[in-house]
Amino acid sequence: MQPYLKTALVAPAAVDVHCRRTAAVAKLIAHHLFLPSEEKDLLCAACLMYQRKVGLLAPKGMERLSADFSGVDAPAVVMEDPVPVVIRGVLNAYDVPGRGTALESRLASILRLADAFDQNMEAQAIGGEEVGEILDRLRGGVEDGLWPEESINALVQSTRPPPIIQVESWPVPVFPQAALRTMRLMRDPRASLANVVEAASLDPATAGLVMRLSNSALFGSRTRVSTLSQAIGRLGFATSQKVITAAALQPVFDSSKLQEAWQHSLQVADLSEQLACQAGAINPAEAYLAGLLHDVGRIALLSMPLYDSARLHGLMCGGCPPVYVENLLLRTDHAALGAQIAAGWRLPDTMVSGIRLHHRPEKAESPLAYLLYVAEYLSGSDEDLPSVIRLEASLKAIGLAWDDIADCTVSALGRWLVAA
Repeated sequence: MQPYLKTALVAPAAVDVHCRRTAAVAKLIAHHLFLPSEEKDLLCAACLMYQRKVGLLAPKGMERLSADFSGVDAPAVVMEDPVPVVIRGVLNAYDVPGRGTALESRLASILRLADAFDQNMEAQAIGGEEVGEILDRLRGGVEDGLWPEESINALVQSTRPPPIIQVESWPVPVFPQAALRTMRLMRDPRASLANVVEAASLDPATAGLVMRLSNSALFGSRTRVSTLSQAIGRLGFATSQKVITAAALQPVFDSSKLQEAWQHSLQVADLSEQLACQAGAINPAEAYLAGLLHDVGRIALLSMPLYDSARLHGLMCGGCPPVYVENLLLRTDHAALGAQIAAGWRLPDTMVSGIRLHHRPEKAESPLAYLLYVAEYLSGSDEDLPSVIRLEASLKAIGLAWDDIADCTVSALGRWLVAA
C-alpha cells in the first residue's frame, strides 16, 4: 500500500493520538502551575475533545450527506451526544483567545500551547528543529496573545533536563568477547568454520543456543547432532554467526526492564540483514549487529533518578512515543546515549553513527542509519512519531523502493531467536 493511502486510512486515529499527546503535554504544564485536580481533569477532557467533529461534520452527518449526494435512502439523523457545557466553554475560548471566563481562558491558553508544541514536534521531520529551538520560538506566542508567559515558562521549566546521568554511572557491561570475536570473523575473508566453532565455544550459553537451534524443527533434520562442530556445520557459516552474536549480546540487555527492548532488537537485526542483502551497499553481518545494538542506549535510562523516570513513564502512558518524551524531558534520546556506549566499546565509526541517528537518518552520512530507520518501520515500532518523509528519504538513500519492502517480515530464524 502506498504511504499516502496509509496516511488517509489512519487519519482519524492520527487525530486521536495527537489529542492524547496534547493532553499529556498540557497536563505537564498544569501540574507545574499547581492547578487544582478538577481543573486538570477539565483541561485533559478539553484536550481530548478539541478536534472532535460535531454537528454536520460528525460521522452521522457525513453519512447523511453521502446518502444525499448518491441518491440512496438517507439514514435517520441521530443527534450526537452534546459536549458538556463546561468543556464547550474551554473549546470556545480555544478558538478565540481571550473569550470566556478567566478559568476557560486560562485552560484554553494551555491547550493552545500544548497543541502548538505537539504540531511543531510533528514537523521535526521537515524543519529539523530541536526541542529547545521549538520552545524558544513558542515564546513569540506571548506577544501574539495566544498564551500567557507563565504557561510557556511552566512548559520550559517542567521539561528542564536533569543533569544527565553521567556515563561512568551507567550499568554498561564489558563488550562480550564472543561478540567481539564474531565481529572480527565477519570482517575476515579468510575466516573458516573452525574459527566460528572457536568463537561459539567461548561461552557455554552461546554454545547451548547453537546446539538447540541445530536440533530444532526449524532445520528439519531427524538426526540429532551432539557436537558444536556438527551443529555449526548444519547451520552454516552465516546463520551460526548471527546466532553467536545474538547469544553473546543478550546479557547486555539482562535487566528485566530491557527484555522487550531485546526482543525488538532481535527483530530489527533480522530485518536489517534482509534489507542489507537487498540494498547491497551495506555488509549484512554488520547490519545485523547494528540492529542488535541500535537500542543499547536504553541501558543509560536505567540510571535515571526515580522522579525523572516516573515523568518519562507518565508521558509515555499518556500517548507520547519514547523518542518524543526523551527529547522533551532530557534534550537527548536513547539513540544518542547508545552511540556513547558504542563509542566506549570502540565499535566502528559507521556503526556508532548509525546507532546515534537511526531516528534522525537525514542527519547521517552513513547509509546504516537509513537502513535502521526502515527496519524500525518494518518491525512495527512506535518509538517515535511516524514520518513518511523520513521513510521515503531512507528508502531512497539505501536504493530501495516501496515494492522492495512490501513482503519484508521477520524470518523464521528471527522469530525463533525472539522466542528462545
